[in-house]
Amino acid sequence: MKKMMAVMMAVSLSAMLLCSCGQKAEEKENQAGTTVSKETEKAEEKKDGQEIVLKVYDSMAYGIEAYDEVIKKFEENHPGVKVEIQHAANDSNTLLQSRFNSGDIPDIFLNEPGAGAQLYYEYSYDWSKDAEILAKFKEDALNLTKTEDGAIYGLPWTYETMALIYNKDVFDKAGITTLPNSVEELGEVCKKLQENGVKPLSIAGKEKWALGQMATHFIMDKTLDAEGTVKALKSGEKTFKDLPHWDNFFKLLDLVKEYDGDKAVETGWEPAENAVATGEAAMLHMGDWAQANFTKMGPDTKLAFLPVPVGSTEADNTILSSVGWVFQVYKDSPNLDLAKEYCEYVLCSEDGAKWMTEGVDAVPASTTSDLQPSGDLPQDAQKYIKAGKTNGWIHTICDTTYSDTVGPLIQGYILGEYTKDEVTQGFEDYFKNLQ
Repeated sequence: MKKMMAVMMAVSLSAMLLCSCGQKAEEKENQAGTTVSKETEKAEEKKDGQEIVLKVYDSMAYGIEAYDEVIKKFEENHPGVKVEIQHAANDSNTLLQSRFNSGDIPDIFLNEPGAGAQLYYEYSYDWSKDAEILAKFKEDALNLTKTEDGAIYGLPWTYETMALIYNKDVFDKAGITTLPNSVEELGEVCKKLQENGVKPLSIAGKEKWALGQMATHFIMDKTLDAEGTVKALKSGEKTFKDLPHWDNFFKLLDLVKEYDGDKAVETGWEPAENAVATGEAAMLHMGDWAQANFTKMGPDTKLAFLPVPVGSTEADNTILSSVGWVFQVYKDSPNLDLAKEYCEYVLCSEDGAKWMTEGVDAVPASTTSDLQPSGDLPQDAQKYIKAGKTNGWIHTICDTTYSDTVGPLIQGYILGEYTKDEVTQGFEDYFKNLQ
């Protein structure tokens, strides 16, 4: 997507301070129901015929059409303000780092909570003093960017859950009524699906991030949860040989090799999702963030989560859940108040809730709306979350090189270029070198 040309309005910080000195900013509620200060109102006005450009870096690119409507309403409520947004679902970490290095720093930028967001804490606004805004979010979601000293460097977007996803109609037609609780049982399911003329697995093997996320199910030690597992591997307290289910990861990859072959590493996330949505394939590994795409590709398709059978019992199965993204504000933004208001509007207004629940079909981390997603996957995810059957995300605790490091190893195993021991050693080395 081509960037829109930004025309920045020169606003002196000292002038802003003089305007606000000695008086408390009066506030009022705008049409969207978010707080607007006098300084922000002034920043919305055109000066010398120039627009204020609010630069937003969107690392996820979900529900873009619905998001565009939210942005349009924000601009309508703020005459003289233009929101310049860059959607960067692929190589988002590299592109964001490039913008910081070049000095083209967005006013607002998105990162995955954990290591990705932490890279930018020193540049991010601390929300800890904004009690009125923080009260609009679930505490567990806010804690993902909360530091030991109480600073909060990002506002949470929506909850996201990942595991195997299966087409219920395809399973029904094949006579599969019981979900597998081991990789061996999953293999029997694949065999039965193939006998019924359906491709069992459609893995987004071209996407290093998708393969890396799939691997985390088998890295997880449920007795330690996500953070404890990563700490144990980093410190050397545990090795991959100690992980209870790591060997079974290769049994799953062997199923991918058997039923998807070399084509698996050529398949991107969109074709993989499309194959399951249309019934061409039965299963893939993905998250409920893809619900809107599934609905678009196959409006009548019935989907559900299949907890990844990493061990030999139902209790071993894993389904992983966390807040997927956080909004961070550049602390030295010339449009700081406006950027803060934008985040509050997008995340807490009814318009924003409509985007999250209808446009993306996800569960908001804010508590300001009664709207809930209608899609099969987010509703199914809530069932597991409420039952306490989910674990956290490992890949976001790792640094941002995780996918680029382990993705090619997994691709190499599928292609027969690496052995199980070589892939395991690569993972081992990665975690030992984590800072």
